[in-house]
Amino acid sequence: MIRAFHLDGDGVRDAGPEGAGSAVWLDLVEPDEAERARVSELIGLSLPSREDQQEIEQSSRLYLVSGVPVMTAQIPAGFDGRAAALEPVSFVLTADRLVTLRHHTPRPFDTYPDRAGQASLGCTSAETVLAGLLEAIVDRLADITEQAGREIDGLSRASFDPAPGDDPDHQRTLRAIGLSDGLVMQLRESLLTMERLLGFLLPVLDQRGAAPDLRRMIKSFLRDVRTIAEHAGFLQQKTALLLDATLGMINIEQAQIIKIFSVVAVIFLPPTLIASIYGMNFAHMPELDWRFGYPMALALMGASVVAALVIFRRKGWFRWR
Repeated sequence: MIRAFHLDGDGVRDAGPEGAGSAVWLDLVEPDEAERARVSELIGLSLPSREDQQEIEQSSRLYLVSGVPVMTAQIPAGFDGRAAALEPVSFVLTADRLVTLRHHTPRPFDTYPDRAGQASLGCTSAETVLAGLLEAIVDRLADITEQAGREIDGLSRASFDPAPGDDPDHQRTLRAIGLSDGLVMQLRESLLTMERLLGFLLPVLDQRGAAPDLRRMIKSFLRDVRTIAEHAGFLQQKTALLLDATLGMINIEQAQIIKIFSVVAVIFLPPTLIASIYGMNFAHMPELDWRFGYPMALALMGASVVAALVIFRRKGWFRWR
C-alpha cells in the first residue's frame, strides 16, 4: 500500500496512491513489487528489499546512494497489548521527498499525519517532515520506556512488599519479569539503531546545508535517545536484580519446606530406633517377658519425641520464617 502525503498548510494531507507523483512523503506499507517499482522510478533509486532491511551490518542499514541517504532502524509497535513487534523501517530522504518503507504499523506513523502541524519545526519540506516523524518516534520510545519502568516497579512492590494477606505468586512473577526484560531488550535494540540513524543523518544534513534549526533539532533527538537508552539500561539491570531476588525467595521457601521435613524426620528418629530395637527377634530380650515392657517402650518413645521437641524449640528451629 502507498500512502502519499502532500503539504497542506502547516500539516500534511493524505492524497492517496494517485497523488504519489507530487507527494512530499511516500509511506509504503507492505508494498508489492509493482508499488516498489513505481516509487523507485519516482525517486530514481532502488528501495532496500525486506532482506536488506533485516541485515544487521551498519553498512547495510545506513548508506548513501548518489548522495541520497538510505537509513534503516528498528521501530517498535504494539507494546500496549503486549503483542510487541520490532521490525525495521527504512527512511529515504531525497531533495524533495521522504520515502518510508515498513512492514508493520508503529503508532507514530498513524498519529503523526494528524499532528504534523504541531511538530516543533512544522511541515514545510521533506526534511521537516522527517524531523517531525523522528520526533514522534522518539517520544513514543520514551513513553514505552516509562511504561516499562512502571510495570517493573509494580512487580517489585508485589514481590517484596505485598499487601497483608497476599501470598506472592512467584511463578507468575517470573513470567512477568521475563516479559518485562524482553520488552526492555527490544527497546534497547530500537534505541541503538535510532542513535546510529541520527548520528548518520547529522553529517548528511550538514553537507546539504540544512537549516540550523533542523540540525539543532536532530542533535536534540540524539541526546534524547542516548538518555532514554541509559534509562533502559538501568531498567534491564533492575529486572536482572528482581529476577535474582525472586529466585532467591523461591530457594528460601524450598529450603523452609525441606527444613520442615528434616525436623519431622529427626523428631521421629529416636522412637523409630527404640521400636526397631524391641522389634528384633532375639531369644533373650528380658523386656519382652516383662509385664511393663510394652508401656516402658511407649514411654521411652514418647519421652524421646518430647526431648527432641524441647531441644529444637530452644534452638529456634521451629521458626520457619
